[in-house]
Amino acid sequence: METVTIHPAEAYLRNEQNPTSLYVRIGGQRRRLFINRDENLIGIIAPRKRNRGHVFTDWASIEKIYYPSHDQEANTDRKLILKYQKLARLATHTNDWLRKIAHADLEKSLYGNGITTGTRIDGKCIRLSTIGKYCGMANMQLFRQAMKEKKSFSSFRFDFCGYDGTLWCEPRENGDMAAGFSKEFRNCGNGYYYLLVNDEYMIGYDID
Repeated sequence: METVTIHPAEAYLRNEQNPTSLYVRIGGQRRRLFINRDENLIGIIAPRKRNRGHVFTDWASIEKIYYPSHDQEANTDRKLILKYQKLARLATHTNDWLRKIAHADLEKSLYGNGITTGTRIDGKCIRLSTIGKYCGMANMQLFRQAMKEKKSFSSFRFDFCGYDGTLWCEPRENGDMAAGFSKEFRNCGNGYYYLLVNDEYMIGYDID
């Protein structure tokens, strides 16, 4: 039986402990590969585009791999923590998670600080105004009122860009308020989970 050897760039991207993108050199040009781990597909960003690309399979065309250095990774972690802290300072509610953000160690990652579970939605934000367009402004008003009055609220599932969306908040015994938004695969208990970081934004926390 012939042994199939996986290309080092593919191995790097398929390792879930690594970032979801990697720069390589193809045809003398620096190009960015990325992986969609939900669909298990690897793609390449099109020239002169930031977010558009196509499926990539021509591993033999790779001339060089630009692995990120430890310093680059540390700088990325630091920037993400500072982003969470900047947004969290605008919050009018508080809870243990927000306190973790405020006192985060900049030498550690979001995961290392217990702020997120360390996924590709770290740092990804969704505006409440965007969620409101899908859940309905009446639901959003009920959510904001519940936050203000420190009461529990949970919306019915609603369509959010092809996912099942749910908006919720609940009080804690010490007077804190926790709140979040989930977008789950249709008729499935798995998806993407965000927490309320301030009065206007949800931010990435976990993928299940």
